[in-house]
Amino acid sequence: MDWFYESNGQQSGPVSREEILRLIMQQRIRPETLVWNPSFGDSWRPASAAGLVSPLTGFLRPKAEVSEHWAWVLLVGPWLMGRMTLYIMDWRHVPEAARMNTNGIVGLLVLGLFFTAFTLDRNAIREAGNTPPGFWWWLFLPGYFWRRRQVVGKGMSLLVVSLVLLVFNIGDTIARFPEIREQARHAHHTSGSVQSTAPAEGDGDQENL
Repeated sequence: MDWFYESNGQQSGPVSREEILRLIMQQRIRPETLVWNPSFGDSWRPASAAGLVSPLTGFLRPKAEVSEHWAWVLLVGPWLMGRMTLYIMDWRHVPEAARMNTNGIVGLLVLGLFFTAFTLDRNAIREAGNTPPGFWWWLFLPGYFWRRRQVVGKGMSLLVVSLVLLVFNIGDTIARFPEIREQARHAHHTSGSVQSTAPAEGDGDQENL
């Protein structure tokens, strides 16, 4: 990947990563020197913010490894919370109509965990000197992990697992749809029967007379 750097107020480059590291070792590029490569988009960054130079010592800093810890929490944590809640309610034979409150609470917890892990993973990528995938990739996690792999150079297992979970969720939803529809129909029929058997207010007054 080609790099450019600022020298005496002028843009210099392109140079290879090896060449820019050599310039750093020669102290020709300092922590505050602006550098750019295509992954930065339109903005230039100080060498210290690009993961090339230590902001404290000015010495060459090896490219940081991006941890996959928060990426796995993002991928598996919310999914496990949702599935465990569903399995527990199935095991206890909770009717569909009675699940709304529980699903609402669990849904808020899942969203909180999801966006916390999503934010922390993007921050980890940024701190390693890379540009993280765009924010709106949260709408489609396989796309996020595909783009993440392009940025950090690893993470094939995350991409594969995200695709597997996507296919599983789609298949499970299709398989459960008749059961959900039947339970909703039964709940509606039951509530209608209760209303039809309740005595009208006028009838009660006539009987008292």
